Amino acid sequence: MPSNSGELERIKVLVVDDKTLFAQGTVSLLGIEPCISVVGVAANGTECLELVRGKMPDVVLLDINLLDNNGVSQIDEIKKVRPEAKIIIMTGQNLQDYVSLPKSKGADGILLKDSSFKEMTQSIFKVYKGGISFPQRSETSLQSLKIGTGLPISLKLKNIKKKLLSTREIEIIELVAKGFHNKEIAAKLGIKVRTVDLHVRNILAKLGVSTRFEAVLLWTYVDKDWFLES
Repeated sequence: MPSNSGELERIKVLVVDDKTLFAQGTVSLLGIEPCISVVGVAANGTECLELVRGKMPDVVLLDINLLDNNGVSQIDEIKKVRPEAKIIIMTGQNLQDYVSLPKSKGADGILLKDSSFKEMTQSIFKVYKGGISFPQRSETSLQSLKIGTGLPISLKLKNIKKKLLSTREIEIIELVAKGFHNKEIAAKLGIKVRTVDLHVRNILAKLGVSTRFEAVLLWTYVDKDWFLES
């Protein structure tokens, strides 16, 4: 949660959803949290970009299925206007069904629309601090979750050599998944930042992904036995 020293630091949040009742409900819920300030509500992609330019939000809660524009393609447009904005994709679909995460996109988290208020605020705080946020692991299989160019994890794993992450790499991906930056990871493990940078690059290469987001997605939802080095 943001620091409360001195003047209260408030996270500026923009809600982007064309379902009016859901958007209004989200605004009402977030209004309870003193560290969050909802700076606007957009019902479509055009309104979203106008508000991003005018309100400069820290976090954007973005519906993945906007009527006038695919929510995922909207990410690039938001990043062009405000590169530092953190984006949480909201979806009403079960993650088992489908979540498209193209490699070129800069999402920072996924949030199911039936998430609790606590899950929503925790997700906002986490991405605001530079972390990556996903829903809690489902009791049911999430092997059909799609990643990268739309390849289901269950198929993607067939193209990944099993038992390929070293003990140190596992330590690092665990910390990345918890939202730590490379500098923080280096301090925590007592190693140099450039060493962490190298390990992260190796992890991405071994998993066949291009972003930390995708790496954490795989790490979060796949049986860890896939990643443990022999």
